[in-house]
Parts: sequence; structure tokens; C-alpha cells
Amino acid sequence: MTNQPQGDVGGSWQQALATRRTQLAGGATLPSAAAARRLPDITRRRFILLNFWAGLGTMLAGSVGVLIDFLYPRGVTGFGGPVPAGKVTDLVKGGSPKEFPIGQFFLVNLDPAETRPGGSGGGEGILALWRKCPHLGCSVPWRPGFNYNDDNGWYRCPCHGSTYTKAGVRVFGPAPRSMDTMAVEIDAAGNIVVQTGQRTPGGPENPQRATKV
Repeated sequence: MTNQPQGDVGGSWQQALATRRTQLAGGATLPSAAAARRLPDITRRRFILLNFWAGLGTMLAGSVGVLIDFLYPRGVTGFGGPVPAGKVTDLVKGGSPKEFPIGQFFLVNLDPAETRPGGSGGGEGILALWRKCPHLGCSVPWRPGFNYNDDNGWYRCPCHGSTYTKAGVRVFGPAPRSMDTMAVEIDAAGNIVVQTGQRTPGGPENPQRATKV
């Protein structure tokens, strides 16, 4: 075996490195040094794009999750859900209605003995009335000093004058019907819960919808 001089071996190795080629698409070649510089650039662009889209997707998913968590009704106790409304003993029989702003309703203890025009209409028990006027949605207040037909104490819409009895029966104005009612639940201890999500369009039979106690 012929021994090649050490200097020739080193020169051949350097020459091989210098002339090394990397195959490209279409049969073209690219020097290995240029390929080494080009490939990391492509990988870097892809890496940046992937990170951008991944970050954007994570941000959007997080935003949707926060929105769903915010909107999801957990233990709802306001309008649209059950609203505790005290005890039956808190409401004087035949007295003025009591407003519950969180549930957007009035609660009244109707007395069948109250025969005045704006009174109970013969109803007896606890009645919940949605304070929203059926005309255009204005909030209807109870006005104990308002006089209509020589009688004081009515619900009177401040927007267009629709007027209702203590039981929410319409007697005057542009409203198409009486005040809507809400379901009332009373337990054995006299605790009242109003189901504000269970609403019934108002009518002349409102007094008969009262829950007896």
C-alpha cells in the first residue's frame, strides 16, 4: 500500500469541502456554505409564523372562554332568575306594593275586601307584577298619591300615562294589556321567591293569579 503524503491528504479534504454541493429542486446545486446560510432563514420564518398564529389562536380562545364564563348564568338571583322577596309577613295585606329593583317587579298582598276602583279587584294573596309597561317598556312606578276617578293609589306610566290598578289591571292609556305577572313561590315558612323568568302576559284576570297564603 502506498502511503500518501500527509500534506496531500489535508489538501484533498479541504478541496472536498470546498467543492461540496447541496442538491436543490430542479436539479440545481447550491454550495453547502450558502445552503447552511439559507435553511436557517426558512426555518426561522416558519417558526415566527407558527408562533404568531399559535399566539393569536390562544388569545382568541382565551377571549371566547372569558366571554362565555362572563355570560354563563351561575346562581342567577337577578332579573331572569329566582329572586328572594322576603316573607309574607313583610307585606301588609291591602297595603301599598313593594318594589324589588333587582328583579324588576312589584310585590303586593291583595285584600279581597279592598273594593275601591284602584284596589285588589277581588284578588287575594301575593301577586308579582313586572314593572315594565306593555306599551313601550317604560318602568311603571306605584304612585300612592295619584288620583284617578276620584281614587288615590295607582300604577301610572310616566311615558304615556297608562294607568293600572293595584293588581296591575289596565284602566287607561295606550298600553295594549294589563301589567304582566310573574310566578310566585311561597314555602311552608312563608318565604317568598319570585321566578322572574316565568312571566305571563297581563289581563283582566290578574287579581285571580295571586298566590293565596
